[in-house]
Amino acid sequence: MGKLNQKSQLRSSAVLAIAMIALLVGGVAGYLAAPTKPEHTVTVTTTAQAVTQTLTVTQTATGSRPWIEEEVTFIFGPNELYGVLTFPTTEGPYPAIVIVSGSVNPSTGARDGVSAQYHIDHARKMVLHGFAVLRYDPPGVGRSTGERGFESLDSRTEEAVAALQYLQSRPDIRPDRVGLWSDSQGAWVIAMAAAAFPQDVAFIISVSGSGVSVAEQQVYSIEAQSRAAGISEEDITKAVLFGRLLVDWQLNDPVYREVNEAEAQALGDGPWASFMALVYEPGEITPAEGLQKGIEILKSIQDEPWAKFLYLKQVYIPQLESIPPEQVAALKAIAGQTLLEDPKEYLTRVRSPVLAVFGEDDLLQPTEKSAALYGQYLTEAGNENFKIVVIPGVGHSISLSTPAYWEALSDWLDHLY
Repeated sequence: MGKLNQKSQLRSSAVLAIAMIALLVGGVAGYLAAPTKPEHTVTVTTTAQAVTQTLTVTQTATGSRPWIEEEVTFIFGPNELYGVLTFPTTEGPYPAIVIVSGSVNPSTGARDGVSAQYHIDHARKMVLHGFAVLRYDPPGVGRSTGERGFESLDSRTEEAVAALQYLQSRPDIRPDRVGLWSDSQGAWVIAMAAAAFPQDVAFIISVSGSGVSVAEQQVYSIEAQSRAAGISEEDITKAVLFGRLLVDWQLNDPVYREVNEAEAQALGDGPWASFMALVYEPGEITPAEGLQKGIEILKSIQDEPWAKFLYLKQVYIPQLESIPPEQVAALKAIAGQTLLEDPKEYLTRVRSPVLAVFGEDDLLQPTEKSAALYGQYLTEAGNENFKIVVIPGVGHSISLSTPAYWEALSDWLDHLY
């Protein structure tokens, strides 16, 4: 088994980019009411053939609880992470699944951990199929040490693999059958892990992931949410323009300048003009001064109806204001790499079994395109065991109560080994 290279965690890395990632890649799912329909069927888009310590046992199996749960800790960099491992009542060793959290929960300001009901429910359902399931508190959350902060996708990937390798070290776990489950932003993380650690990651289960770059996903989500809310086309143009400007503001080599300049000219005078000047022609100002000017412009539009799905007031501006002035330049240098991260770079290297589930009406990522790209990239990887499921009438939030989701997941687990 490969061993994780524990380099220093960039706990504050890519803040300018991750502030939007944490918000727009699943972090705002709680703000959205996922549309539902009376009946749902599964559409299969593509199918290919082909140093640790254990604490106390906190719960034993009973007639109504057919599992055993054990508190555990494992090491990730300088931190000790706390988790709960749910076991079947049958004799081991067991295949296992690590539950990897999605993005920051806007109601708590942190990623979900051991106590999240969504994770508890998944652990106690998947264990019924013979898998041990680990859920854990991220650094600085719950009983884990460390500090909360924004994280690069690379750092999150290292964390997920540390959890997986902890399970591999246990005699009651099959080291060759440990995989990763995650949703939303976490889907990027587990795919990156599978590509970087093919000898360790036995399979991945992705829910509401994205097949496009972080930047493209962000722009899509602003437009899709605005249109679903009935905002006028002119106001959608304003919102999307600001979304693209926010992306380019974080890049040393902007990617949207041409289209932004054209749309700004068509709209005429407005706050976008001053923000565009700051993004593309900032003049002789320091990075910290540029950040402050940008915050002032964003505050001037934060209450505009068309800016609703930029989530400026709730998350974005507070996070920008938390950046230490001396770190602005260094963080911006890291941000661009994260924003332009393309799933093609790692999905084309994933050869382990994959289940990818999407909601057809997802407003945070483009399901039709993402599902097609997953199939294309996994095929290019030579992957002979993947399944892509699109559930009609469902948005970004997919839970065990979502019709067809558990059926697809349980069937896949039953046929995995």
